[in-house]
Amino acid sequence: MKNRAVITVLFVLALSVWGEPVRAADISEPPVVGVVAQYNGREINLADGWQGAAACVEIAADDVRCYDSIEESDRELARLGLISEDGRAGESTSQSIADCPWGWVCLWEWTNFNSGGRMLKWSQSGTKNLGDWDFRDQASSACVSRDQGGARADDWRTLQPDPSLYLGAGYCYEDFGKISYPYGGNWNNKADSLTM
Repeated sequence: MKNRAVITVLFVLALSVWGEPVRAADISEPPVVGVVAQYNGREINLADGWQGAAACVEIAADDVRCYDSIEESDRELARLGLISEDGRAGESTSQSIADCPWGWVCLWEWTNFNSGGRMLKWSQSGTKNLGDWDFRDQASSACVSRDQGGARADDWRTLQPDPSLYLGAGYCYEDFGKISYPYGGNWNNKADSLTM
C-alpha cells in the first residue's frame, strides 16, 4: 500500500512540473490568429469568414482590403498605382492572368480561376497561414504572376511529413485536382499554407 501511495505522489508531482502531454497537432500546426481586413468601411477578421467579400488583397503586411468583386479589387489596385490599368504584363492566356496582376501571387477557391468563388492576392513575401485567411483546405487554382520567386503550398499532416506543392514563377495552375498528391488523390482543397 505504501508503494502505491508513493507512486501516486510522484505522478502528481510529475504532472505539476511538466503539465499535460503535448498533442502532435500542437507541434505541427500554428494557431489560427486571423487577418484583419478593411471591407465596406469596417474591419473584419477573415478567420471568422469573409462576410460577403469576393476578393481580398494584401496591399502591405498590415494593410489587407476586401472587395465585393475581383474587378473592384483591380480598380482599387490601379487607383493606388500598384498595377497598370489593365493589371497585366507579359504573355498570358485565360482569365487567370487577367485577374492576377503581374507581380502578385493569387489563389482561387474554385478551379479554372473561376471568379464565382473567392480569390486571394498577395504581393508581400512570407508564409501565409491560410487558416488566418479562412482559406485552409479551400484552394483549387493558383497563379504566380511574377518572373522570379515561385511559391510553395504546404499541407500540414499529423505524424507524417508535410507534403509541398511547388508553384513555378510565371505559371498558372487551373485545377489542383489534376496534380497528384503524395498520399494519394490530388491537391484540390489541401493547401494549409502558402510561402512566397
